[in-house]
Amino acid sequence: MVFRKYRPVKQWGKMDTRIFKAILKARNNRKMQAFNVPAAVKAAGITVCDPNEPSFFTPITRAANTLPDLRETHPAFRVPSIEEHPLYHKVRCFLFDGTVPMSDGIDQAAVLSKAIVKTELPETVRDAILHGEKYDPTLEKLPRRFDPVLFWVHHPVVYGTPVLKRLFDRDEPISGTLPNIGSFAENPLVLRFQPDVCLQVSKPVTPWCNRREVEETSHMQLPSIAPLSPLIDLGSEHIYNESGVVPRPNAEVSLHTVLWSREQNQKYPWTKEQNAGNAVLHTFGAAVAEASRRRRNLDEDPVVVKGIQLVDGKLDIVVFQLNTTDLSTEGRIKNIVWVEKGCPLYEPKPFYEQLTKIDHVNMDTFKKFVAVLWNK
Repeated sequence: MVFRKYRPVKQWGKMDTRIFKAILKARNNRKMQAFNVPAAVKAAGITVCDPNEPSFFTPITRAANTLPDLRETHPAFRVPSIEEHPLYHKVRCFLFDGTVPMSDGIDQAAVLSKAIVKTELPETVRDAILHGEKYDPTLEKLPRRFDPVLFWVHHPVVYGTPVLKRLFDRDEPISGTLPNIGSFAENPLVLRFQPDVCLQVSKPVTPWCNRREVEETSHMQLPSIAPLSPLIDLGSEHIYNESGVVPRPNAEVSLHTVLWSREQNQKYPWTKEQNAGNAVLHTFGAAVAEASRRRRNLDEDPVVVKGIQLVDGKLDIVVFQLNTTDLSTEGRIKNIVWVEKGCPLYEPKPFYEQLTKIDHVNMDTFKKFVAVLWNK
């Protein structure tokens, strides 16, 4: 399990402050003697200049030859402009990277992805995950502990191993791009993130809904989040990939499941709906990236990608079937997403306590996880 060792940032108390102030006051009270030019220096005829005079540096600056500043022309000191980036585009895109919670949770994610939400998975498929914590003895600055009840208590900042340790050099990025956001905006929509685990298989996942069930989505209505705009929580960026980014793009494999964990903010934790909405859009982005890589005909061969998110010992399970990339209201066909939010897997401990073992694991959730990985 994870190794955690905590220590305060500094050892300092009221007595240390009082002693320090007394020493500083005594040092400031000592008067420095005025500087007098020795008689031997005067006899030698040496000119002594007073550095407190305003004109002290004038003869030095006039006599010195001005040298060119190499930082102005040297390429190592030049800060390139954003327009020189190889992925720069004049058209600004709407960006979702999971850093901002969806205000309306699952409904807002469903409107953005044009998906019909089904709150329960099919009876034949059960899903869940137990994400193992990595061992890393590196001490890092941890977020300050915040108690919502005793909010006036000022907890010290401590160092230790974070609950979530991201190894970016091993995690593969995923990015999906759509030309527009349907009837909401004409700018491109980019969905990118970096999951902890990407599971790929030799054959694509079989669609969960047949052609008849997909046609029935044309008569279903998307959830309404009025008066909110679906774009309210999306970022804006000029630098993005126009094509999809997936792990091992040239290999004959298909994306099966993406798994990742997210650490809650101590002071402003996301709600269960916001966590589930984040999982829906991440899985939607993975499905778009997979569809753009293979250029599959979604009418005959929909893309199915599964996403599992772990937050504070609870799982958000999402299965997204991409039936269309046309997000406009004119298109009849809609996507389908199955969501099970907040499935308890184990009881986590606060980040400031030692986690040596998991006392209880919800086996029902664990069996769901095994079933969703084996389901093809």
